[in-house]
Amino acid sequence: MKSLLAKKRLITLTIFIGFIFAALSLSHAASETVTLVGEINDTGQLVAEGDIFDIEPNEIGEDLIENYISVKVKVEGSIREGEEMKIITVKSFQVVDE
Repeated sequence: MKSLLAKKRLITLTIFIGFIFAALSLSHAASETVTLVGEINDTGQLVAEGDIFDIEPNEIGEDLIENYISVKVKVEGSIREGEEMKIITVKSFQVVDE
């Protein structure tokens, strides 16, 4: 009886550790740098590749929001899932000639 209980605990622990590694690998994938080309809409969001991204209000993001509305830009940054939509933390951007 004790060995059956020990085996169940070992299996449960193994599954739990597997979930932890999966979660860590997903969070790492979310922090990878992506490049998107799109336009800043009048509510200060990036519209790119058929999706809308809130812009993280860091220094570069604030510059983008305040000075480049309705301008086509190439943005490099990392994307994460927010409560309602995706959020991009802008690392760099440049204006794209149309």
